[in-house]
Amino acid sequence: MEKSIITRVYVPTHVRRLPNGERVRVPGHYKAPPSRK
Repeated sequence: MEKSIITRVYVPTHVRRLPNGERVRVPGHYKAPPSRK
C-alpha cells in the first residue's frame, strides 16, 4: 500500500488584509507544507 506524500501545497490567488487596512493581492503560488515534527 503506497501512501502519497505531498511535497508542496498550492495556494490560490487571494487578497490579504494588512493591519493598516491596506489590501494586497497575492497571486497563486506553491509553498512548502508545514512540517509536522
